[in-house]
Amino acid sequence: MTYFSMGYWIIGLSIAVSLVGALVGFSCIQQSTKSVTSKFRVVWQASAAISIGGMGVWLPVFVSMLGVAVPGSLVRYDVWSVAAAGVVSVLAVWVALVLAGRTLNIARLIGAGVVMGGGFGLMHFLALDAMHIQGSTELQPALFVGAVAIAIVISLATLWFTQPRRPLVLLVGAALVFAAAIAGMHYTDLVGLRITLAKANSTPPGEDLFGFFVPAFVLGMLSLAIPISAILIAPDRRLSIPTRVPAPNSAF
Repeated sequence: MTYFSMGYWIIGLSIAVSLVGALVGFSCIQQSTKSVTSKFRVVWQASAAISIGGMGVWLPVFVSMLGVAVPGSLVRYDVWSVAAAGVVSVLAVWVALVLAGRTLNIARLIGAGVVMGGGFGLMHFLALDAMHIQGSTELQPALFVGAVAIAIVISLATLWFTQPRRPLVLLVGAALVFAAAIAGMHYTDLVGLRITLAKANSTPPGEDLFGFFVPAFVLGMLSLAIPISAILIAPDRRLSIPTRVPAPNSAF
C-alpha cells in the first residue's frame, strides 16, 4: 500500500485542515461556556461538534486517504460508510461536550473523553471499512487499539484544555497538537491495515474517492465561515450583563 501517491504535500494539507477545524471548534467551546442561556449554549456546542468532529477529524482523514493507493488494484469507497463515519464523529464530540458540562469535574471529564475518543475510533474503523479493493483488507487489532488510545488521550486533553478561557495563541498551539495527534491516529491504523489481492476479482464496488469527496471538501471548508463569523461578532456575555445602579437617595 502506498500512502502518498499524490506526494507528501497531502499530509500537510490534512494537518492544516484539521488545525483550522480544531481551532474553530475550540473557540466555539469557549463561547458555549460564556452563554447565559441553554439555547445559545446548545448552538455553540453543535457548532463545536461540527467543527471538531467534522472538519477537525473526519475531513482530514479522507483528505489523506486521497493519497492512498494499492498497487495492482483499484480502490473504491462506499459513500454511505463515509457519510456514517462523519455523523459518528460529530455526534461523539457533541455528546462529550454535553457530558463534560461547563465546569471541570474529573469523573465527567473522563467519561466524556472516553466517549469522544471511542467515537473517533469508530469513525476511523468505518472510514477504513468503506475502502474496497480487488481483494480483502484486515485491520490488525493491536494497532487499532493503539489508535483508539491516541484518540482518547487527545480527547481528554481537548476537553480539559478548553474548560477555562484561553488566549488565542494557546488555542492555536493546542489545535496544532490536536491535528498532529489525529494524523498519528490515522496512520497508526493505516500501518495496521493488511491487504490481500485477488486479481481474479472484478472492479470493487463503490465510488472513486476523488470524484465525490472533493466537492464535500470544498463545501465543508466553506461551512466554517458560519461559526467563524459568529465567533467574531459574538459579544462577551459575561461582561455585557447590565448591573443595576441604585437610585440616589431623594432629598424629599
